[in-house]
Amino acid sequence: MAVFSALKVKEGLNKLNARKQSGRHPHIVYEVFDDDGTFLGQTHMSHSGKDIDDNLLNLMARQLKITMSLFKGIIKCTKGRADYINVAKG
Repeated sequence: MAVFSALKVKEGLNKLNARKQSGRHPHIVYEVFDDDGTFLGQTHMSHSGKDIDDNLLNLMARQLKITMSLFKGIIKCTKGRADYINVAKG
């Protein structure tokens, strides 16, 4: 079971150029758009900063409309925005 720090996951979301949404939601919402502005997916993260395990990573990947292995690749810096867009647009 893989565990990533919240900071590492945020860095991965930043590589996707995810936009952080503010508002009344109890969590941080990240939205991802392609280069044309088309919405591709969104995910939520807690404000707590706790480590994120496989269960939560899987939920986040599903919210982003990708596989968990691709999401882990993005977090580990072996995959990038172009890989995400290709899969999310599928």
